[in-house]
Amino acid sequence: MIYCVDLDGTLIKNDMSVTSFFSTILKKPLMLCQCYKWHKEGGRARLKYFLGEGYSFNVEDLQFNTQLVDFLREAAANPENSVYLVSGSTQSIVNKIAGHFDFFKEGFGSSLEVNLTGRNKLELMKKYFGENSNICYIGNARVDFKVWRGTQSGMVVSSSKCFIKKARECTDITRVFPAEFARLPK
Repeated sequence: MIYCVDLDGTLIKNDMSVTSFFSTILKKPLMLCQCYKWHKEGGRARLKYFLGEGYSFNVEDLQFNTQLVDFLREAAANPENSVYLVSGSTQSIVNKIAGHFDFFKEGFGSSLEVNLTGRNKLELMKKYFGENSNICYIGNARVDFKVWRGTQSGMVVSSSKCFIKKARECTDITRVFPAEFARLPK
């Protein structure tokens, strides 16, 4: 099985794009004009790219879904499985977080040109793993419905019965993780 895991709101509690934006603006308020320019020139992908490239953070300070981390560690121990981090956050952020764990084979993130969410994420997965690959996508947001519709199965991080029901309409949801996050033990 190929497990493709979303980052923001799924593996970790916060959205790294939003966090990097507010961190930048709080430290350098005049960057708000530059952020507007980046967004106007290249949309969300360009804005996220430039914010993410300059954002510094400690992985140890993030709150993770510990039940999901335990599941991924166990899944990766089976040689028939592979686990990938596939996120709308920038590639540099994805690399830093994926590199923190020994169970991710690789990480895929947004670039200067592509905001890796929704259809873009599904297209990348199909291109990289093959059209008929046995992919289980793990996500948490409405934009993930587009991804689930194109995968064989999925898992959900949510405490909303309504959201879980809608996810089940998109694909075979095999497991639900509660949206509970904590810092990982050192």
